[in-house]
Amino acid sequence: MTTPVHSTKKTGSRGELKAQVIFADIGWAPPVKLSEDIGTDLVTFARDEAAPDDSENAWDLGAPVFIQVKASPTEYLKPANKYKGEPGWWFAESDTYHFDHWLSFGLPYLLVLVDIQNQIAYWTEVNGDAIVSTGKGRKIFVPFSQTVDETNIEALTKVAVSKRKYALEGAVWSGKLNELGPADRLRTALILPRLIAPHPNRTIDRICFEEAVAMLLRNRYAELAQCAGKGQCPNVEDWESHKEWSWRFVHALRELLSAGSSVQFEQLAADARHRFERDACLVVRACVAYKDERTEEAVDALVPSRATKPADLGWLLTHKAAFLFELDKPKEAVATAKKALVATKALDGDLSVSAIRGAAASVLYANAGFGVGDLEAAITAQDHAGNWWRAQEVNGALEKDLKYRFEGWTANNTVHFISSTARDDLATIAWTAAFSGAWNSWRHLTAISAKLTFTSTSNPNHVEAALTALVFIGEKKAAKDAARKMWLDGPLDALQSLVNAIAYRTWTKRDEGATMTVLAKAGDLLDVDAADHVVQRILDLLKNDGHFRVHGSAWSYRWDEADKALTRVLKAASMTAHNAIADLITEDFATCDESIARPYVTLANALSTARLDISLIDKLYRAATAREDHHRIDMLEVLGPVNDDAIAELRQEAIDGNVSAVRSLLVAGAGDYDSFIAFGKNAASIVRTMIEDARGKDGTIKVTHYASDQLDDLVLAALNTNDAELWAEITDALEACIIEETQQQRAIRRLASQFANVPPLVQQKLRELAPTLRGSSTGNPFGAANEYSAAVNHLRVAAGVVLDLEVEALLLSERRDNPLAFVRTLAAWNSERKLPFLATMVVDENPTVRAQTGFSLIEHAHQYPQDRGRTHSVIRSALMQEDGCALPDGLAQGVAVYPAEKLGELSDLLRNHRSATVRARFIEYD
Repeated sequence: MTTPVHSTKKTGSRGELKAQVIFADIGWAPPVKLSEDIGTDLVTFARDEAAPDDSENAWDLGAPVFIQVKASPTEYLKPANKYKGEPGWWFAESDTYHFDHWLSFGLPYLLVLVDIQNQIAYWTEVNGDAIVSTGKGRKIFVPFSQTVDETNIEALTKVAVSKRKYALEGAVWSGKLNELGPADRLRTALILPRLIAPHPNRTIDRICFEEAVAMLLRNRYAELAQCAGKGQCPNVEDWESHKEWSWRFVHALRELLSAGSSVQFEQLAADARHRFERDACLVVRACVAYKDERTEEAVDALVPSRATKPADLGWLLTHKAAFLFELDKPKEAVATAKKALVATKALDGDLSVSAIRGAAASVLYANAGFGVGDLEAAITAQDHAGNWWRAQEVNGALEKDLKYRFEGWTANNTVHFISSTARDDLATIAWTAAFSGAWNSWRHLTAISAKLTFTSTSNPNHVEAALTALVFIGEKKAAKDAARKMWLDGPLDALQSLVNAIAYRTWTKRDEGATMTVLAKAGDLLDVDAADHVVQRILDLLKNDGHFRVHGSAWSYRWDEADKALTRVLKAASMTAHNAIADLITEDFATCDESIARPYVTLANALSTARLDISLIDKLYRAATAREDHHRIDMLEVLGPVNDDAIAELRQEAIDGNVSAVRSLLVAGAGDYDSFIAFGKNAASIVRTMIEDARGKDGTIKVTHYASDQLDDLVLAALNTNDAELWAEITDALEACIIEETQQQRAIRRLASQFANVPPLVQQKLRELAPTLRGSSTGNPFGAANEYSAAVNHLRVAAGVVLDLEVEALLLSERRDNPLAFVRTLAAWNSERKLPFLATMVVDENPTVRAQTGFSLIEHAHQYPQDRGRTHSVIRSALMQEDGCALPDGLAQGVAVYPAEKLGELSDLLRNHRSATVRARFIEYD
């Protein structure tokens, strides 16, 4: 029986045999046919016959070369095509499979065309640069001049050893780490654009779409547009409707990078020609969805197919794991991350896969319990080229930005907003982090970009977007600080819009803490309905989800955030919300532990107790008296102004010697002469101890720090009693010149601001002491700023021991170095020239200075009625330029202290201010 042999098999076998002979003839190891068909025909080893001092022998270079043979008795007799003017042949495939396979070896690979009739072999190296897209498939050119013979032995040897260099050497210049298959190029361009983007100094003939993608992700759009203008790629205006899918993808990515979002990737996924293109679109679409706070949609988008390659399968699964973690599904996230690692376990050498593995490992580590998880493995997984280059690019962007900021500063010698050059760079770098699944890195870069936005622009839309981003990524401290700054300094419209939006939107475990910190600084900007909604929402959260928030291996105590948020929000809320908080406290305060009692007292201080139902006040009183610790006194202090029983209880505690009860009586406004005397004597005793400790005994100096400013307490008691003994204790303490400076400064400030109310004899003593006042400087563990010298200047001016001309010089010095101290000192200056000085400060860059100035302007109008008209004019002009709450709040506090001062329409403006904190100053006054 005979078996027919197809002509193509006969030709293929003859071609391989001839190729073996031809390579043996040039001195290389005889090519060997692989025993198993894996899509590669032959493997050989390069040899060098020109080794110095031993020309008779050939030296094996230990350099394997794989060979794919295509043979024909007629097709390769003469060149059929030309490429760049050189004759040869195009070898084409209708898909990318074989090219992907040949490049996947990571070793030199030759495509050899054998002219069977004349026994000539033509070769070309299969590499990424040589492969050309045909739209759907790929092709490669084999030059007629590249024959396998002695004339090309050096070129062949160079190919054989080309992979021996260190993997990262030359990668930036060549634009690639190793030869990537067509199916790997788009993924790599999105994750590691540095490997794909052509070097800026490299001559470019033609830019493929993957290189365009990489250039966009390196913020090189302007350069890419210039290349398009030179005909090196399609025109920019043609990308959106280009006949090739690849350039439509480039357009969508450009839209995403410039606008921050794009809806085109879903359609691009549907239109994709290859599975790897579809999978790349799914990843980008999912990243966009997550960034736009549509996390569930992101998870749903990441659906691989049976044809998805292992690298892309790991890519999709890694992102899905990260998003499942954000949705608080830790078990599913861990299982998915493990599947991603399994899918990529045999793909060593692909740096895009290394980045993907690092992202998957970070998900696993984030979900490990506290102190659990392989820290070494997690850190090792992050040590890959993607992170190295990303860090380098961030450094470059910030270095360039700093250069321009420094030049701006030196140009005008002032510190103002200077437009940031780094924001666009950081945005593109952040997207590469997102595409690789490095969401921690994305969050870090997003935080940097947001901070640059705050410091480089006051555009309300940009600022609101920056704060929104900080909240979304869970950056609690930065979000808190930014919200506080915006509340004080504006733009207030942006902040008000944000807090009213976050009141109703979903709070994830990632952003819940940051949301509460923003509400703690700006919750008074909520409208009534939103404020009531937030109060009930937080109460439900604590009741249903517990006092601890656990997200992966991280945890937070919710009450540390909730009490501050509720305190601020209650200012804007209705009595319905106040009653709900009061009910919560009455139910739990008597028996709750210390960690909850503290925030309950904080919340009780925020309640509008004067408007609570009497039955609720009684319940709060009973809950307070049921406790035996110091929180009992704290709660009675809160209830004192509206409950006689609470005052009686505090008085009894004070009689029994409880100093905290004495202080609470004073805070509650029930302090009589005897209470202040007791308070002052206790403070005086401690002050004497402070002096003794500072002087030392037997050469040993004792430094003691107190939670309260005892010397200031002593001054407060003396001002309210005018007791000679207490005043003597104060002047003796100041005359000692030995108490730590930060423990004197508040008392000295109070003496300066109340100098007119100090007894004449004490005034005279202070005039004698003021020029030589000093204190010790042992440091302050509580971190209080040392404002001692400014406080002393304040007292000297108030005491009149500085001549007017010298006062102006002193004020100008403080104006330059310490504007806030300047305003405080200015308040003590009895001069008709004070108002012009104040007028310069009401528009100061520092919002705290503006707030203090607002208070001082009201005080000045009260003290100098003849200046009232001019003062009101200054205030009116300043309010027109104010975009925050600092100045209005300072003015409102001034009106509350000096209620006789009439502001006319300005009072109405403040009473109807958008901030409930400002409005509350008048509620207290009314």
